[in-house]
Amino acid sequence: MNRMRQKLRVLPAIMLMFVAACAVLPEDQPSIMPADPIVTGQMDDMMEFYESLRKQPPAELTRIYDKVKQNFVQNKSDSNRARLVLLLILPHTSFRDITSAVYLLHEWPRDSKPATNLQSFRNLLASLLAEQQRLTHSVEELSQKLKDEQKRVETLQNQIDAIKNMEKNLILREL
Repeated sequence: MNRMRQKLRVLPAIMLMFVAACAVLPEDQPSIMPADPIVTGQMDDMMEFYESLRKQPPAELTRIYDKVKQNFVQNKSDSNRARLVLLLILPHTSFRDITSAVYLLHEWPRDSKPATNLQSFRNLLASLLAEQQRLTHSVEELSQKLKDEQKRVETLQNQIDAIKNMEKNLILREL
């Protein structure tokens, strides 16, 4: 009996498979076009570079940073500048320097011709890093305010404790 129930449960699924397999697709559906040929540009190169950086161990990152920095000193091209900026903004590295990255972005020569993807990327990074610096500054200010308030609370708590002690002493004298 149990075996029969199992067969009855599977039967609708099998029938559905057969019906689906026999279905005819309407001919008016557009055929799937092959993907456009892949064209790599400067932005693709930058993103591939960044992705490869994320996978590197710290020692290798330092070696790459030194090489990219040397390349930038020798040739201040847009791509060398972008690579150096990407390295400077990498988190958890010994050479992380947001201020230098922002400086490099602001000193990036601006062309009068229409903006390229790399120039748009520069604008995006510059605005994001400026916002990050602003937020970091705000966090530092708030952290300092918190420390000041904690000191104030501690001082007030000490004053409250002193008043409580004076009241206890007064009560004990009266007894």
